[in-house]
Amino acid sequence: MGIFFRDKAFDFETVRVMWYAPAGGADLGEVLSATRRIRNGDTDSWFREWNRIATVLLDRAGGLRDDLSRGNALLRAANYLRTAEFFLDPADPRRGPTADRARTSFDTGLAALGVELIRTEIPYGEAELELMYFLPRAPAGPGAPLLVVCGGFDSVPDELWFTVARAALERGFAVLVYEGPGQGNLLRRYGIPFEHRWEVPSSAVLDWAAAHIETESTTGVGISYGGRLLARAAAKDPRYDRIVLFDYFPRMLDAFTASIPWPLRSAAATMPPWLARIVSTAGRFDTQTRWALANARWTFGAADLPDLVAKLALDSGDEWAADIAADVLLLVAEREHFYPKSLAYRFAERLTGARSVTLREFTSAEGGELHCQNGALNAAHEQIFDWIRLPRG
Repeated sequence: MGIFFRDKAFDFETVRVMWYAPAGGADLGEVLSATRRIRNGDTDSWFREWNRIATVLLDRAGGLRDDLSRGNALLRAANYLRTAEFFLDPADPRRGPTADRARTSFDTGLAALGVELIRTEIPYGEAELELMYFLPRAPAGPGAPLLVVCGGFDSVPDELWFTVARAALERGFAVLVYEGPGQGNLLRRYGIPFEHRWEVPSSAVLDWAAAHIETESTTGVGISYGGRLLARAAAKDPRYDRIVLFDYFPRMLDAFTASIPWPLRSAAATMPPWLARIVSTAGRFDTQTRWALANARWTFGAADLPDLVAKLALDSGDEWAADIAADVLLLVAEREHFYPKSLAYRFAERLTGARSVTLREFTSAEGGELHCQNGALNAAHEQIFDWIRLPRG
């Protein structure tokens, strides 16, 4: 790490911005314009500069006559605004307006590019779960293969356009992106936190798809923590023909404890007050820890650290893994930093009921060694879509 910043969290998130350059989500000069003005580890300057470069783009896009230029500029602005918001405290008054600007920029940009997007909401308890349906491009027509995509711990649904939806449309797929508890409007508008029983939102989405989309096959794609959520959903609902764990992710509690020095990990399962103080103190000096704790408390609806650990522990294990009957592609990174990569190999061994299991580890030699192949989007797409196209008996 250390390409843009010494601070590991700032550096990873900046590489994440550039990750989307192949999908039209970033330009190097704009990224450098922002990063050279950001003070290492200073979240206020992080917000200010990404917001600034997004505003420059928005102002310029307003005067562009060419639809393609305007649409691309608006999409880059949307990605920069998502990035600006990233490290803000959940209660920060800048979060809501920044997210709204990002969404408006995103939708306006897609419209300028002529992308056919249907946003709709379906009942989810007393709330509304939002879907984004990207219609397949000609000549695919009715019956095109369908990609059903969910995000993870910190992504917003619009970001998944850059991650995989655009690439899928270019290859003739229809794409359905959805939010679940702990994400998107279910979190921001309704305050509904993460729920490890992901088969509930997933099944609601597949029900909608069955009623509205004619397709020849259904492939689920889960990004980061969404990989675990999707795997659980596929174990409980057999309607996925294939699933892609992009990347695999373990129980969130396992990822959380992996960041704690090993002599203290056994105590992390109950998070006694003395350990909670140590972890909280560490967050004062480490951007990644501080952000992760704040985002976890927000997205899991936890009052404090002990409550967070208790909520994470509700996801008790992988006993359901053997019930997955679909073909499974499991991606993992050589330099995975959120959890020990050996957990991915152990999970693959539990997939005893799957039609097939393909585990692909990306290495530093090919440039895909970071979590979710951050910075190597084309390499990830090559693996994913070739695997989907693989003939099966």
